[in-house]
Amino acid sequence: MLSEVTVPKFAEGAVAITLKQWLCKKGDRVEEGAAIAEAATDKIAINIEAPAAGYVVELRAEEGRRVKVGQVIALLSSEPPEEK
Repeated sequence: MLSEVTVPKFAEGAVAITLKQWLCKKGDRVEEGAAIAEAATDKIAINIEAPAAGYVVELRAEEGRRVKVGQVIALLSSEPPEEK
């Protein structure tokens, strides 16, 4: 099962934030509620958290780019990645 990681609503009226740094990489196991990315505006900084435990299968946003509230920035899978 896949879970989408979205940019949370972080301030009244805010529509976008800059993704500063990923705290995980593809293939990493993360726990529900764990910080997986750091993001900031010129006034605040936030951590974006994993909505569920799982494995990072895709990072859809690049560090340094602006991302919109509600945008899907990563995908998590409950199943471990296949070994090659």
